[in-house]
Amino acid sequence: MNSRFFHAFNHQLKPVFKLFLVTLVIVTSLYATYNTLMIKRLSKSIAGDFEQIYSIGRRFAQYYNNTNTTYLTKGTYTPNGVSVVVSQDTDVKILSTGINKMRSQLETIAKGYIWTIAIFEHPSNYGHFLPLRKTYEERYKDYQADDVMNRIVKLEGLENTFNQFYGCDIKLSEPYSEPGSSQMVRTVYYPVYNQKEIDALLAIDIKEGFIDAKIALFNDEFWTSMDSFAHGMTFRVPVNISCTDASPVYVGFKISTIAVRSLLPALLITLLVHLLMVLARRNQLRVCQDKMTGFYRRDFYEPRLTKLHTFSMLIIDIDFFKSINDTLGHQKGDDVIAEVTKRIASQVRGSDIAVRWGGEEFLLLFTDMEANVLSDKAEAIRDHVAKKPIAGLNVTISIGGVHLAEGSFADAYRMADDSLYKSKQNGRNQVTILTNKDKAMS
Repeated sequence: MNSRFFHAFNHQLKPVFKLFLVTLVIVTSLYATYNTLMIKRLSKSIAGDFEQIYSIGRRFAQYYNNTNTTYLTKGTYTPNGVSVVVSQDTDVKILSTGINKMRSQLETIAKGYIWTIAIFEHPSNYGHFLPLRKTYEERYKDYQADDVMNRIVKLEGLENTFNQFYGCDIKLSEPYSEPGSSQMVRTVYYPVYNQKEIDALLAIDIKEGFIDAKIALFNDEFWTSMDSFAHGMTFRVPVNISCTDASPVYVGFKISTIAVRSLLPALLITLLVHLLMVLARRNQLRVCQDKMTGFYRRDFYEPRLTKLHTFSMLIIDIDFFKSINDTLGHQKGDDVIAEVTKRIASQVRGSDIAVRWGGEEFLLLFTDMEANVLSDKAEAIRDHVAKKPIAGLNVTISIGGVHLAEGSFADAYRMADDSLYKSKQNGRNQVTILTNKDKAMS
């Protein structure tokens, strides 16, 4: 029983599994194509965010140039939450209002990823920091007058950027680990020049995770599976971030990730398609099946038979059925037909065809069956129907069959009908099979 159940379950599962595999390949291919098309959009979005950060940084120069100075002695001050470190008594621009506004604007682009904003004066008599991290505080104490120019401006190639016309007067650094905190950052540097002399250097430290966060938000919004990691079996393209000598940032996707994310949609589509196929099959069965027996209806299947030229076919008739109907009533006759067809169906394969040809007459068409096997099959059907009473009656059937290697349906049906007649003449509950040889003799 368990073996039969497993075989039936496996038989049903195989086509669904094949459908799932085909669907998975299609969904994975489509999803990979979609991600490929969206890479350009993601790349432009990341590059565009850096352009906005550059623009905000450049606008700060105007604020800087129009801010008055205040004399402060050596020490650390915190106006409006912005730390000002004064290394010697000097006139100081109080830039806290502008720095706070700049940070709020930057947060709209890189929320949670602006690490530090710093304004280094030249000469290095004082600096602004939001926030003042210990690393900056300790490092700035050691700055000499020209250290901004020598340590950063020259190193980053930012001398004479005032000569740039629609060029890169700003610079994005390589990612690096900030000493002390070990935070990976990229820094945007913008030198403020006046009359060809550098007055200050704006530094905006951005956490390195910003780009990955941007990709994650893009994935959530557009249902993509992008990342910036280098790994096998990937498709990646560089992001064209302007004004940087840093190694390119690559965005793309991993094929295995695309396949994994395609599993659930493929499964849902498979189940939906399978359900639609089942419903369509049931609808077709309502049209083509006889309600009482579950066999095909004659008017549905007969046109298909006329197109065949090879036949292994049986015609089955219930013996003395008219007498059952006349003496015991139509309900008893229906019960007999239902049970007889049930027993017939149990003896045929899924690839074989069973048709209710008339009231108590049935036609069976077998695929790839030799004449001797057809005869054995007919005998097995006859015996299976007769071996136990049906509805309290000893019911038998007569069978006529034909094995025809070449011929028309008209020839095959005539021969099968003749053989059925012989079975009845010979006392019923008989099997008679005609072959090509019998056709030649006739």
